[in-house]
Amino acid sequence: MRKKLTLVMGLLMLCACTPAEQIQDTSITPAKLRVAVASNFYPTLSTLLTQHTVLNEQITLIHGSTGTLYAQITHGAPFDVFLAADEHSVSALMDAQLLEYSVNYAQGELVLWPVEKAAQTNPISNTLIEIRRTTNNKIAIADPQLAPYGLAAQQTLVALGIYEQMSAQLVIGNNVNQAFQFVNTHNAVIGLLAKSQLIAAAGQHTDDAQRYQHFVAIPAHLHQPIIQQAGILTRTQQLSLAQYFMAWLMSDTIQQQLPAHGYISGKRTP
Repeated sequence: MRKKLTLVMGLLMLCACTPAEQIQDTSITPAKLRVAVASNFYPTLSTLLTQHTVLNEQITLIHGSTGTLYAQITHGAPFDVFLAADEHSVSALMDAQLLEYSVNYAQGELVLWPVEKAAQTNPISNTLIEIRRTTNNKIAIADPQLAPYGLAAQQTLVALGIYEQMSAQLVIGNNVNQAFQFVNTHNAVIGLLAKSQLIAAAGQHTDDAQRYQHFVAIPAHLHQPIIQQAGILTRTQQLSLAQYFMAWLMSDTIQQQLPAHGYISGKRTP
């Protein structure tokens, strides 16, 4: 815990002391920083980076499920920073001495989508059981073995006591973005997804934004908190740039914007 707090304080001091103009000349090297980011956070990070043109131009984003990115790191993938959608993957990489530090950068929120407005006050279990009555109806979740949002979805169904009876109707995405696409393209009638996806989709499809607002938040007690952690790989050759990126991510300017993207600020997590 002390190491985590020391990192956050140090990164924030670095960010405060290094203006963007100065980075362009001294801190950023020609090689790009390779940031491996969990699928759920990829659209948000891409949007946030547009606010920092200099930094944005120096970063390559690689996105996928947390489990897939974790496996790639353990097999030597040349990433510099890892933004996971859970705590376990980062902790395991630290134990293996593949990451130097960890920091909570966000907490995700799980939602059920789509749910018509008239049904949004109904118990979630009733909504899902009603959908189950038609055997052709499919329910999309991310792979619980690879994606933290998929694990949270599975935990929710188990907590509601309906996982076994619904398992035959589940369609499993490799990551939460694929699970979202199953629903968005009508290959599933409903999904347990990331709140951030619906906010991003509403922003991208302004002519049909209302469609993406018909969701219900899953009560937090039905699944383990989706604490999203990040760390810098020990093998990075871009330590200064990696530290600057992390400082920017944890800055008040960025953290205060996360709720608008469907996340709880990492600074508010345990």
